[in-house]
Amino acid sequence: MSLALQLLVNGLVSGGLLGVAALGVALIFGVMRVVNFAHGEFITLGAYATWLLVSQLHLSPLVGLPVAFVLGALVGVVVQAVVLARVTGRPELDVLMVTYALSVLGLGLFAQGFGGDFRSYSQGPHGNLDVAGAIIGWRSLTVLLACVAMSGATVLVIQRTRLGLGLRALAQNRDSAATCGINVVAAERIAFALASGLAAAAGCLVSMIGTTTPNVGHDLVLDAFVVVILGGMGSISGALVGALALGLVQSVVSYALDDSWSRMVAYLLLYCIILLRPQGLFGRAAA
Repeated sequence: MSLALQLLVNGLVSGGLLGVAALGVALIFGVMRVVNFAHGEFITLGAYATWLLVSQLHLSPLVGLPVAFVLGALVGVVVQAVVLARVTGRPELDVLMVTYALSVLGLGLFAQGFGGDFRSYSQGPHGNLDVAGAIIGWRSLTVLLACVAMSGATVLVIQRTRLGLGLRALAQNRDSAATCGINVVAAERIAFALASGLAAAAGCLVSMIGTTTPNVGHDLVLDAFVVVILGGMGSISGALVGALALGLVQSVVSYALDDSWSRMVAYLLLYCIILLRPQGLFGRAAA
């Protein structure tokens, strides 16, 4: 029983981080129809920003959460306005290659600025919580609660606000949304900023329970793409459900076998979903 609870908690923490990262991927694709390979670099940005706050300014990593979100959103606005807005409307492959180039550029800048060393810190929540024999670290529990809060807030914004209504209308039909008076350019910029902020916030949380390297965002965003495809491209609820499911599966497989097998199982699930239900678990089949 204690082992099952331990695996459950580990899976929920992993799935929560995946969910926050995947929310941004799903949001950008749903609104802009862009597969953003540079999403991982915003995760890395948040991780390094938090590490700098903790190591240089001696602040709590929890302070890094809002700082990372705002920083990621601001950089996202600049990237969308300066780069992506200029290729909107061009063939999908062109836009895909632009985001891939941004990813390579970001990876190079982080490697040049911070080197390849593993960066970590000990500040933040300490101690463990013993629940029915399962040892749950307060740091992991803090990360899980933060993921739940951010995911819930994002869903509320998308489902219950005028901004969310506009974004959902744009995701359903771009031309009809523009005809109804929705500012498409502004909506896309807001969606990209929100997605980039979520990615950077996820990077902050990653730095709390792991190490930060130039590749940390790249590694997480690969699983986020798997999650988004499993749940259905552009589906917010699908991204969250897929993230939790993949996190739990990887937790069990990592314990039973090892981490390399958990990655293999993730891509095996992706392969099966593409074969059996190409639109994903919560996606809509093409007409």
